[in-house]
Amino acid sequence: MFKDIKQEHKEKIIELIEELLEFYKEDDWLILKKYLLRYLHPDIRKYFSTRNSYTKKHKLNSFELSLIEYINSEYKHSLELKEKDTHKSWESCFGK
Repeated sequence: MFKDIKQEHKEKIIELIEELLEFYKEDDWLILKKYLLRYLHPDIRKYFSTRNSYTKKHKLNSFELSLIEYINSEYKHSLELKEKDTHKSWESCFGK
């Protein structure tokens, strides 16, 4: 879990997740991600994916996938990126 991440960054992320999950009981990954990005140091934010510049929709990177898996296994809190917020490749948009 959390490959290529500094130990202090990992600790900060986990600490903030624990605080947020005390209050956040929903399953929308983007809401939790917004709070993480708002309160984490810019050096830590670089691990997270950015929105597609054209569609403004999201696509999970390997770090976020591992983070969601970690939250699910350690805290029994299921999170997902909703279909309406998911960026699709151009091929899937045009039926290719």
